Amino acid sequence: MSIHKFFSFASSRTVLVGRRCRVALLVATLGVFACAPCRGNEGDPIAIRYWPGGGFSVETMWNLHVAVGVDAGSRGNMPRLADVEFVDDFWSAAGTDHLTLDRLPNESKAILKPSHECPNPSGNSIRFTRIVLTNPSNKKSLSVNTMAVDGVTLLDSNKHLASELVAVLQSQKTLPKELQSIDALIVDDTKTDVAGFQSLQQLLQSRYMLLRTGVSFDQVGQDKVRSIPHNTFAICKSKRGGDRDSGSIPQWVRLNEVPWSMPAPIIELFEKKETACKQSREVFAALSVKQMNFQPTNGTHTPRWNTEHMMGRELLFFSQIYHAVDGIIPIIDLNPKQMPPDYRPAHSEWNGAEESLQMERVESFTRRFAYLLEGMDLDKTAKGSAFWTPRALLKQMDKHYREHTANVVKKRELPDWPKE
Repeated sequence: MSIHKFFSFASSRTVLVGRRCRVALLVATLGVFACAPCRGNEGDPIAIRYWPGGGFSVETMWNLHVAVGVDAGSRGNMPRLADVEFVDDFWSAAGTDHLTLDRLPNESKAILKPSHECPNPSGNSIRFTRIVLTNPSNKKSLSVNTMAVDGVTLLDSNKHLASELVAVLQSQKTLPKELQSIDALIVDDTKTDVAGFQSLQQLLQSRYMLLRTGVSFDQVGQDKVRSIPHNTFAICKSKRGGDRDSGSIPQWVRLNEVPWSMPAPIIELFEKKETACKQSREVFAALSVKQMNFQPTNGTHTPRWNTEHMMGRELLFFSQIYHAVDGIIPIIDLNPKQMPPDYRPAHSEWNGAEESLQMERVESFTRRFAYLLEGMDLDKTAKGSAFWTPRALLKQMDKHYREHTANVVKKRELPDWPKE
């Protein structure tokens, strides 16, 4: 099946392509994909998760979710179905070495396309590239994959051993440009010794080496391997030589393959907050651009301000706490001006459905990195927060979504409320 024929089936959730490749697309509703530039946010945090059996997944702030080589047993443990799932030799079915996953504002789904069909991807897109490396002495070739998003480039070893990568990289006169600025190496290898991994890092000069739980060493030269007891690692764009994340470069990180288990008291608080957010999103999702920008004659805020305000408050308060625990997570302040005369919408062209997705993106961010709440006293002021305890903040967000949503529902009763 050609790549063009494959993309004509983009409205179904699972599509079989070729004999060895399956790409799964999560599609909520039908929509039309177009390629056009829009404002991205380089520096937004990305989550990388390891799964049993060698697979991994990546989640972005735009809520794009990609799984690579994740087996059926692990899929049920992922936060949600992946937008795109790469299995086996997907490149041979794609018929190209460059793919782009993108979803523009006001569009209903993310779609994977050959990159040459999307010359101006949005700042939120994920760009995939296959690099084929050939050893000139023995003519043996292997391929690796890069994934670029939000200013970060990840290298997937494509299940090759670190020692195999070292051998072919050392045979190259110059590295391909795609391999000259790697932020994190995802190496599915527990067999190569520490010297082989060290050589691989020195060749590619990556900021992070993300190791599987089965590697046998705990130190590389003078650098200790940092062990994370769960399967999630946060990363974002950082200026080399001035990284916001402290510590030596490179950093060696060993990830577990088991997701963080949220304690019962936090689960209850999160679920109440998320229920309130979901009910709020349902109200806004039905509104048009005109209705979102409706300026009541009584001087109160537009519906759009309410979505930006609710989303912005949660994002700022939680990112402050997360940043204090892990400096890789930036503090993100998208709060609009408080008073109606001072307010300028961040995205006046977004419809209610897109603003509701923005709220959902923040909700996902908060849960995605909630492992940073581990060990916190729910009733003591959280590290990084001016006055919030985790319990009080989660309760306030629940209340906040309900109050502001009710305010917007009242606006629909005003005589000048737009009908369309």
